[in-house]
Amino acid sequence: MGAAESTALAQLRVFEALGENCGIALVHPESGEAVFRFRQDWEEFAGDEAEVLRAIAEDLPEKLDEMGAEGFLEWVDSTFSNTFRVLEPRTALVGQIDRTAHLLYRKFVQAAVRPFRTHLPLFELRATGGSFQTDLAVTPDARWLEVHVPGRRSLTEDYFCAYIEGRSMEPEIPDGSLCLFRFYKAGSRQGGIYLMQRLATSEGGGEFTIKRYESRKRERADGTWEHESITMDALNPDFVDWDLDRDEARYVTVAQFVTVLEDPEA
Repeated sequence: MGAAESTALAQLRVFEALGENCGIALVHPESGEAVFRFRQDWEEFAGDEAEVLRAIAEDLPEKLDEMGAEGFLEWVDSTFSNTFRVLEPRTALVGQIDRTAHLLYRKFVQAAVRPFRTHLPLFELRATGGSFQTDLAVTPDARWLEVHVPGRRSLTEDYFCAYIEGRSMEPEIPDGSLCLFRFYKAGSRQGGIYLMQRLATSEGGGEFTIKRYESRKRERADGTWEHESITMDALNPDFVDWDLDRDEARYVTVAQFVTVLEDPEA
């Protein structure tokens, strides 16, 4: 996470149903901030009991609002001990609570893989320079990650996950964070953050970088427009911006950055 971001201790509760971990609650007692994450495969996992278990899980945020953080934690620890039960209390160090919850959920809960419904492929792009193929594709041995994105109704094959290393885009993209990307197809790139590849002459692909795309255009005499300059901006002032050659044929815009799912693991 970025150097300027503060951390605090929060309370973690892991829930179990039918003998398997089914979700978590991450609660900051002082601020009252909380995040809940539960399995998205209740029908496959719980069968006839799916409706009841889902209802219990969906009712928890409302109970927290009614009771407050401290009261909610006491109630959970003293109430859930049967079919739907809570494991021993834990604490967790959190920065941005949504990102920490995403990481902790993956640590404690293993749900059925449902490609592009609840899970996305993880592509190994763990470098700020190096090579990778432009035709990123899902293989039989692909690693799938369950993704919870607030407000996103459904995932599609346009999305994938990747770890990004390097500090050039801090604080928005911390070094080592897990990020969500959407393959770029067409449209304006102005102001967006993109994963770009510089094509190479070898079979191994070419170097790539993630930067913010900024362009300036000028009008030609015939009324059409052309790029005056294209800059790939680093958000971190300790890093220099990158002037993109006007011959964009040497570069490929691979994907647009959507959000950080998880900060680097502490």
